[in-house]
Amino acid sequence: MLTAPFTTLPYKPTVDSLLAGLDVEYKDKNSKDELLRLDPNSKKGRECIIKNYIIKDQEYLSYRHKFLLVKELEKALANPSYDFGASFEYDYETNEPSASPWSAAEIHTPRSFFEDIFTIVNDIWKTDILMAATEDSSTW
Repeated sequence: MLTAPFTTLPYKPTVDSLLAGLDVEYKDKNSKDELLRLDPNSKKGRECIIKNYIIKDQEYLSYRHKFLLVKELEKALANPSYDFGASFEYDYETNEPSASPWSAAEIHTPRSFFEDIFTIVNDIWKTDILMAATEDSSTW
């Protein structure tokens, strides 16, 4: 069983976990201000957000973890009724705020935001994803 990094708990990736790098609660003021200056709706701003915050925050993951995380996102993207906007909102069921400093109302197309994440991570993590894809994931 593949465990979550630094724990003995099973690894269960979620689409929401991709936004962890956007959490500004524990960032210093300069980092927070730098992130908030970026426009999550512009192509250039979104690419910077994805590369410098989202992917950078996930680099500690092993190639297997990255593979499963990408597969989880792929599964969500294949579901036309998946609510990507919910990832940007407070979850009242779990009493958890979103890691995103932007609400769903501020993201013009939440699905497109995650489509861009999918495209960019598949490019940057290409080697890791291919390596994991050649293995039998049932042995992890």
